[in-house]
Amino acid sequence: MGREEQLKLEHATLMAQYRSTRNEIEALLDASRQVVRLTLTVISLVLVALTFFEAKLPIAFLIVPFFLYGLAWTQLRHILLMRRASAHIAETISPQVRRILEGMSPENTTGMGHLLNWEEEWQSPGRRRGRLWLLPVLGANYGLPLLAAVLSLVAYGFSVSNVRLVGWVLIGVNALALIYSLVLGWAVEFRRFEVG
Repeated sequence: MGREEQLKLEHATLMAQYRSTRNEIEALLDASRQVVRLTLTVISLVLVALTFFEAKLPIAFLIVPFFLYGLAWTQLRHILLMRRASAHIAETISPQVRRILEGMSPENTTGMGHLLNWEEEWQSPGRRRGRLWLLPVLGANYGLPLLAAVLSLVAYGFSVSNVRLVGWVLIGVNALALIYSLVLGWAVEFRRFEVG
């Protein structure tokens, strides 16, 4: 097998890997959209049941947020997996494709740095530094369940005048889960770290 044939085979293999990784990212985006629809469904059901919860079972306002935190964490996992796939493209596949293309066309003087660089240019958390005001937009997928959880906690506060011990414990656990979710969401959007 000659050098050019080997380069073509490597290129075809890398492009298949690229397409596969992009398909994985698209599947994660679809799953993320399904979680958003599920979140909106839960919010709608809570709004419908609001009058019942307020009168008969106000403690439910402190339990519903845990389902919403789970949805938010699922969204964060999707984001992390998409970042990992995107980093794989940017750090492994793209440089190798550029190297192969440069080897196949040595007369090209402009270089191949512009090819397959979307992940490097637009997915990098480094481009977002100092832009905390973007967090509501960047974090909308996981922010929606967190907002619904906060509203559920506020609804509990308005529906109960005398909070019992169980209520205080659930409020404390909700506060911890909410803080954890916010810190994790900030880290996902503004820091780069690996997912196992």
